[in-house]
Amino acid sequence: MLSSFVNLLPILSEALRPMRRRLLQVLTGLLIGLAMVAGIFFLAPPPGADPGWEASSPPPNPYPAPALELEDLQGETVNLASFRGRAAVVFFGFSNCPDVCPATLLNLSRALDELSNREQDRVQVLFVTVDPERDTPERLDDWMENFHPSIVALRGEREEVWDVARGWGVHAAIVPRADPDSDGHDHHAHGDHADATLTPEVRAAVAPGAPGEYSVDHSARSFVIDRSGRVVALMAPFSDYRAMAHDLRLALR
Repeated sequence: MLSSFVNLLPILSEALRPMRRRLLQVLTGLLIGLAMVAGIFFLAPPPGADPGWEASSPPPNPYPAPALELEDLQGETVNLASFRGRAAVVFFGFSNCPDVCPATLLNLSRALDELSNREQDRVQVLFVTVDPERDTPERLDDWMENFHPSIVALRGEREEVWDVARGWGVHAAIVPRADPDSDGHDHHAHGDHADATLTPEVRAAVAPGAPGEYSVDHSARSFVIDRSGRVVALMAPFSDYRAMAHDLRLALR
């Protein structure tokens, strides 16, 4: 009888071979899964960690974007909430600004050009004028020709626009225009202003002949909003357009 059992061993071994192979596959899959979970746990950045912004700095914690509902240059109401599911950038400025506003919009335009067509379709840049008396729809329409065609300019009555700006923590104030200094340039202050060598392209984008002997002092940072509608970064003025493009891709994640 023992000899019969011994003779059956090769047969049993052959019969169990598929089961052993299947068991080995299951165990291998489990080990790979555990390794992936461990990698995610140990290598992923902690919640709230800086994902690697280059032109921007993150707030202490991402927060829901404040309300923004104004008219575009065709008189249609535009609500920031309608862009949920896409990344967005919101920038407050005015067309007669001699430096930071055209520089920011030109660099954002170049950043958009760095993106693929699919990425561009998923990013919306909104420019809000803080000088609606002079920035009429006709004037803004001409000025926006200097920048990427997808950028949408928004306006409203001054009180309405400034209420929106305050909701975003943006400072805006009318200041008398100073006399031109010895180099022939008319300088005015901006919040978050940084010194920069202004290129001829930037100077060419300053709206010429704006009426009124005043300027508008305003915060110069841009707000980067992710696809879920949260402000996730504050983009510095005069940032390099390639760094801006990098940050826009981060907001699309």
